[in-house]
Amino acid sequence: MVTYQRSVLDILRADPNIEAVTGFMGATSFNPSLNVGRATMTLKPRSQRKTADEVVRGLRPKVSNMMGIKVFIQNVPAIRIGGQLTKSPYQYVVQGASTEELYHWVRSSRRSSRPCRGCSTSRATCRSPAASQRRDRPREGFRPRGQPQQIEAALANAYGSRQISNIYTATNQYWVILELEPRYQRDPAALSMLYVRSSSGALVPLNAVAKLTYGVGPMSVSHLGQLPSVTFSFDLQPGLALSQAIDVIQKAALELQVPATLNTRFTGTAQAFQASLQGIGILLVLSILVIYLVLGILYESFIHPLTILSGLPTAGLGALVTLWAFNIELNMYAFVGIIMLVGIVKKNAIMMIDFAIEAQRKEGKPAPKPSTRPA
Repeated sequence: MVTYQRSVLDILRADPNIEAVTGFMGATSFNPSLNVGRATMTLKPRSQRKTADEVVRGLRPKVSNMMGIKVFIQNVPAIRIGGQLTKSPYQYVVQGASTEELYHWVRSSRRSSRPCRGCSTSRATCRSPAASQRRDRPREGFRPRGQPQQIEAALANAYGSRQISNIYTATNQYWVILELEPRYQRDPAALSMLYVRSSSGALVPLNAVAKLTYGVGPMSVSHLGQLPSVTFSFDLQPGLALSQAIDVIQKAALELQVPATLNTRFTGTAQAFQASLQGIGILLVLSILVIYLVLGILYESFIHPLTILSGLPTAGLGALVTLWAFNIELNMYAFVGIIMLVGIVKKNAIMMIDFAIEAQRKEGKPAPKPSTRPA
């Protein structure tokens, strides 16, 4: 991992847009796997480099074909909207109660075509050597008490770091942890040295009642909502909107015929985008209606609320034209900005109406014609 990490950092440092790179590796609180490394890049001043998204797109081909390691680069968003801390801001999660069925379908989907044309996808499917025990049918007299529960308890006591007591001193307290010595934890052959109590009361070696098999398995089993899950992380290529990517992925899931026992859903920014689009037209109409009713009650007029609201279409059109002029997608941040713009335009229009009414009331001047153009 040290060698791979250094090779990646050398490629990043060679980029003319990057000023400094910091790398670290190993298990963290949010990722317990040991074969994970991370790097943080500090870009040069804006006048001396490309945009952050262009830098990311330029680095991906340089690190995509490295042997022995997979590298994922992303421009971390300023605000993380839900979801897990993954290699990309958009996630598609597959859940199932059976890990065998879940991983079998994931492997089948990997052999098929890419689920999102125009997307850059990544899947956390690290596999490592594994040893598993299957309870064998023991001879009479060697049957353990409690059957599988006693076998599980023996394995938990040996490898589970079980706390069995506390030692209290005058200034501190210490946990007493039950576990094997480290030299017995490195070799699966040491399992034969574990004993369980048989039905006759004698100690029986574990290999007499259980069979050890070797194979490969996942390095870690991810869970979401207490169910095993596999997360597909994906990025958007230039010119592809998030709504288009969601439609393509949903169509691909139908073509792959996801089993009914597996649950699929979007998480993170993709889920928030889906939720924001559900009934957004009805919500917009209802919000304008509520604003009109409240302003009508406050001004005791049917005309002034219409004057205040008449600036909203122009403001919305100006926001969309601004996004198009600066080549910015209509993402979650743009939605929040448009909502704030509606509030600002409405507030300015209310101040103009209040000024006109107050001038007419106190000074006897005719109220100026309210302008429909937002201030």
